[in-house]
Amino acid sequence: MKTLKVLILSTLVCFLALPDLNAQKNFSPGVGIAVKASTNGLGVDAIYGFYENMDVRLGFEKLGFNKDFTFDQDDVTYDATAAVKAGSVSLLFDYQIARSFFVTAGAGWNLFNVDVDGEATSSLQFGDVEITPDKIGKFCFVADPSLKVSPYLGIGFGRTLGSFKNLACAFEIGGFYQGSTDLTITADGLLSPTANPDQKQAEKLEKQISQYSIYPVLKFSVSYKILNF
Repeated sequence: MKTLKVLILSTLVCFLALPDLNAQKNFSPGVGIAVKASTNGLGVDAIYGFYENMDVRLGFEKLGFNKDFTFDQDDVTYDATAAVKAGSVSLLFDYQIARSFFVTAGAGWNLFNVDVDGEATSSLQFGDVEITPDKIGKFCFVADPSLKVSPYLGIGFGRTLGSFKNLACAFEIGGFYQGSTDLTITADGLLSPTANPDQKQAEKLEKQISQYSIYPVLKFSVSYKILNF
């Protein structure tokens, strides 16, 4: 929520500071670069404006963070780390429907990945027998999108590249369709049955998260036209 507020506020400030940003007069094709911040990461775009209301973007963005957490399951405590990565190498086409409104479509090489590693940190008492953490074992869950090349569709406000002014900014809302999630589980010790394909644990979890097939994107970008033709 904090990120969304920052993106929206940045867009409003940019538009107020540059009221003539979207002027359509005296258009000339050009090439520009943009810096961007989004829910898909920080990145850059190379932009070619080839017509008054059309341009194409080749971009890269990347995001990554780790989260440590602890949970209890069947009287055993586990420590785990979730490593989340997002981003894309994308090729997008923009069509300016109105002076300050555009639609964009294209595709990107999807860098989304979630890797959860964990291990038991407490013993399990089974009658008079104590099963130590190393005997209980470790586990690893890896989630990847089934569509590495993910279609993208979005709408935006502003311009991704100025048609008259060299400086432009845009706020964009869209999403990558990444298909179903492919889940891989590995485990050892007493946890090893979890990774057994016959148990179909990965298949059950994939069905539970199948509804999350679209990765949402909120994006703010500032571009500068460096070359006019």
